[in-house]
Amino acid sequence: MQSSLYTGISGLNANMSNLSVIGNNISNVNTVGFKGSRVTFGDVLSQTLSGGSGTNQIGLGVQMGSIQKVFNQGAFETTGNTLDLAISGNGFYMVTDPTLNTTYYSRAGQFSTDKDGFITNPEGLRLQGYMANTAGNLQNTIQDLQLSTKTIMPNATTSAVLYANLNNNAPITGFAFTSGTNDQIAFNVGGTDYTASLITDGGLVSGGAATGDEVASAIKSALQAQNGNNDTYTVEYDDQTGIFTIANDTGNAAAITIDWNGSSSQTLLGYTGVASSNIAVSANDSAAAKVAGGAFDLNAAGDTSNFSTPVTVYDSLGNDHVVTLYFRKDSLDATGNAWEWFGVVDAAESTSGSTEIQAQGSVTFNTSGALYSESAVTYPTGGFNFTGGALQNQMISFDFGTSITQGGTGADGTTQVDTTTGVGKLIQDGYSSGTLQRVSVDQDGILKGIFSNGNDLVLGQVLLADFSSPTGLESAGMNLYKETFDSGQPLIGGAGSAGRGLIKSSTLELSNVDIAREFVNMITAQRGFQANSKIITTTDELLAELVNLKR
Repeated sequence: MQSSLYTGISGLNANMSNLSVIGNNISNVNTVGFKGSRVTFGDVLSQTLSGGSGTNQIGLGVQMGSIQKVFNQGAFETTGNTLDLAISGNGFYMVTDPTLNTTYYSRAGQFSTDKDGFITNPEGLRLQGYMANTAGNLQNTIQDLQLSTKTIMPNATTSAVLYANLNNNAPITGFAFTSGTNDQIAFNVGGTDYTASLITDGGLVSGGAATGDEVASAIKSALQAQNGNNDTYTVEYDDQTGIFTIANDTGNAAAITIDWNGSSSQTLLGYTGVASSNIAVSANDSAAAKVAGGAFDLNAAGDTSNFSTPVTVYDSLGNDHVVTLYFRKDSLDATGNAWEWFGVVDAAESTSGSTEIQAQGSVTFNTSGALYSESAVTYPTGGFNFTGGALQNQMISFDFGTSITQGGTGADGTTQVDTTTGVGKLIQDGYSSGTLQRVSVDQDGILKGIFSNGNDLVLGQVLLADFSSPTGLESAGMNLYKETFDSGQPLIGGAGSAGRGLIKSSTLELSNVDIAREFVNMITAQRGFQANSKIITTTDELLAELVNLKR
């Protein structure tokens, strides 16, 4: 009979322990990252009445089996602090006590920086992860995360990527004649030599740019002016091929022979390599070596090109400079169009004090409008030479997308189709110096610094530790856990890898305690305690009756 007393006592003790766990859960309902616990019970069996049958056993009460941590996900709260971090999924932050060199594990992500730039929790324990070098490359050594990079040095531009569309119907242009330089045409009519000027006799403006049709009209006027206007000629220009055609009209007295070797305008008009062109009466110029005329003229850059766009680049000191890229349609053949481009630096930003072409090249397109090839960059001045004391002869490569578009449609690189000319993509790798403005943390735990120059740099990565048996971790107070034999060793890696959860910045994981459930558990424990107390009082009454039998 007395065993029932001890059975009741075991029930009182077990339910009292359960109430203690429930009380601890409720008291931490507002603790960030807290994980509630639950009690498991087991019966005590040590008395068999008779025989070995399972129907003749009497239990001796209850005993507490274990107190298990419940690691289900808590709710999230959005905050305004970037270093407030929450884990969505499995894993723990690793934090280290710098004085004891002891590593703890936690789900509480309330972090900030101390006076030395270390990322710490409210207790001063330092968050662990990978640090990055000055170039932003992560190092493979687990250490204290420290925001020590406050400034970044400038980076000179070494490459620029420009994707654009160049209208395939753009005219071939680029005609700027200067008196005494490239304005003369030498010819012979009926045995008489003449020299005509496209400026004096043709009406063009010295040093000014003219269209192909204007040049054709000037050629005609110059030929007729020196010949006493006795003969008539027809001069036409094809703005898609860039070729001039001269016809000796019916009714002229004699053939005309143009001496291109003696003509200073030979190259600009597209007659390079032609010694002379004999044009009989009622015949057209049939010189086989005619090619597209025109050329880019720095003094009339806008008029001798089809399209231009500014590109901001940086020198070795981080100073920004504007390089204007001019594109000029150069020629048309059976395989597609060829364009020239010129990188021009204004006098105010050029070391020489003069406006200069400091880089140039060419691009060709196939008949589908896709970029087929681009030439190597050449540097007429030896490289880019910017003012301000920066490194001279700066080399900048220009990529128009050949590697992407060759043999394809060209949709992702520079194209040449019948639509408006314009730039679709323009990036370059240079930047000025900058100071740290803020820090961001992505879902993989990558820490990036955002600097005043608009650049970002990887500073480090928050690592997470997972365990084969998280319930085997030992609580160390202050939302910290310690590794035990039962938990297994930590499995460390980046967020989102090997089953580890993702990190949410400016977010905190709240306690996973469900108050409603805890109140129900509290009522259950209370009733259990009361019922077991009744066992004791009832047994006591029976023992009193037993004592009274001797009266």
